[in-house]
Amino acid sequence: MTGKDELIAAIKKAVLDGDEAGARRLAQETLEAGIPPLEAIDKGFVPGIRQAGDLWEEGEFFLPELVTAAQAMKSHRSILQGKDIIV
Repeated sequence: MTGKDELIAAIKKAVLDGDEAGARRLAQETLEAGIPPLEAIDKGFVPGIRQAGDLWEEGEFFLPELVTAAQAMKSHRSILQGKDIIV
């Protein structure tokens, strides 16, 4: 894996773990690594929360895990929001 792939995988894991501080730190690291914000969101944060939703539907996650995953998902906003996101 490259550094970029590792960062994206770590973001997904942070969301699944409900690690809000870790997700925020990783969002900052992606900017410092030159990873476009939209890529970090599309490949890390969104798949993480989708997997959390899937685990909730399967009965593997309960509401508290889903809520903490959502909070970790939203934590990137303070770092990535307002950055140059090219669609």
